This record gives sequence, structure tokens and C-alpha cells, in this order.
Amino acid sequence: MKVFNVVVALLFSVMSYAQTLSVSTAGNNNDPFWLIENVLVDSNFVVYRTFDPITFLPIVQPSTNQVGYFNVANNTGINAFPIDKGIVMCANYVQDVLPTQTGTNPNTTTNPADPDLAGVLAQIGSAGYSINDMVEIKFSFIATSDSIRFNYVFASHEYAGFTCSNFNDVFGFFLEGKGINGAPVALPKATVNLATIPGTTIPVAINTINQGFPSGGNAAPCLAANPNYVAHSVYYAGNSPLTSMSGNTKRFTAKAQVVCGQSYDIRLKLANASDHALSSAVFLEANSFT
Repeated sequence: MKVFNVVVALLFSVMSYAQTLSVSTAGNNNDPFWLIENVLVDSNFVVYRTFDPITFLPIVQPSTNQVGYFNVANNTGINAFPIDKGIVMCANYVQDVLPTQTGTNPNTTTNPADPDLAGVLAQIGSAGYSINDMVEIKFSFIATSDSIRFNYVFASHEYAGFTCSNFNDVFGFFLEGKGINGAPVALPKATVNLATIPGTTIPVAINTINQGFPSGGNAAPCLAANPNYVAHSVYYAGNSPLTSMSGNTKRFTAKAQVVCGQSYDIRLKLANASDHALSSAVFLEANSFT
């Protein structure tokens, strides 16, 4: 029996060692638009840089240590991460998602009030909280069909110790254009957050998707953010040994109806809320934007 246990332990150790997460910021892997164009979008999909509304020139986003390319080697078995590879965005330095990190060396950037993320914070009961260490990727495209979609996973150091607390990091995928989800094209452009719980307009966040009970306070903040947060715990995957994050969601699909031939802008944003500690991350699946 002892020999058997030793063999099983060795096999488990070898399997765990072979299943690893890597993050690269080398070369173009810290260039936001390059990552979108070469990693996120389907090979048949064309994207272009968003134009500045004042200068009418394309916006060139600088390289940043808050984005990178990730890959999970041998991503199978009970510890499989919901996404194999793609882009990772982090409110800390992007390597903070690696299992060797602790999240104790945060960024210290306080951002101006961002209307997109401020709107999400208000929706989840955290209005007025400061927005810190924001990372953003934005791009534009012309719709070639009647819908768009892409896959993602949200993860955070705030899980599970600060569930239902006042620390509620914020992110969103903000699609802007005409005719979104059946709206008349004759109306002005509108903005819709695509990072929502399936079948609802409730944003995905720590206090809306979690283990279904408080761990850093009482249930009131979670109930205010999402009255069905207990039932929606089915979307919570717990913590993966492949990352340093204390928990993550299952794989979600962000999607919207659009109008073929219309131009759209999309802004992918993530930030720490209230403080700079215990950052969050978003993993975007490669080639899933289609």
C-alpha cells in the first residue's frame, strides 16, 4: 500500500509539473493592439486602431507591463484552466498571475474617473470608489455579420477572502456603436458592457460571481450587487493551482448583436477599486473574437 501511495504521489507530481502556466511580455507581447490583431481575433476578422474623436488620427497605445500572452501547457485533467492560451490583462504587473507570485507588490497608479468603469461600480453598489491601476485595450472593427463574440475568464486575489466586502475590483468590455442588440440604427451610438452574467445585465465581479457566501464581510454587499449571487455561484470555478489568483470564474462568452457593415469601437478595461492591493486579471481566449 505504501509503494502504491508513493507511485500515485509521484505520478501526480509529474502531471502537475507538466501542466504549467507561462506569461510572455517579450517582443510584441506587451503591445495591446498587436495582441488583439494577432492573438485575440479570428484569422478572418479585420480590426483597426480606434480613431481619436478630436484629431481623427488612430490612437497608438503604448506597450505596457499589464498585458501579455499566456499559455497553459498540457491543459487537461481536473486542474485544467478554462482557457488554454490568449491575452491576459492584469491590474498589477501581468506576471502577477503566475503561481509563484503573491500579489503583494502592486502598482500605485490612481486614475482619473473613468465613465465606463464608474458606471459598473455604481451598478454593483460601489459608486464613488477610486479607480486604480487601470489597464485598457481598445480597437475598432466593421461588422461582417449580425453578431460578435469572444471568450474570457475573470480571476482575482480578492477571492475568496474578501467576497462580499467593500473591495470589489472592476472590469468591463464596452462595445460602442449603432444597432447593438437590436436597437434602431437611426439612433445615436450607444455603449453596452458585454462582461455580464449570462441572461442578465449584471456585471461580472467579485460580489456578483463567487462561492455563494460571504468571506470578508456580510452578505449585504453581494445581495446589493446581485440578488441572485447564491444561485449564480454555479459560474464560479474556485481557485486554480495554475495561477496565483485566489479564485476565478468559469469561461464566459461576451457577445452582442450588431449590424453588418456598421463600424464599432470596443474598450476592454480592468482596474483595482478602492485600493491598489490584491489585483484582478482577465484572460481572453485566443482566436475567439469572431
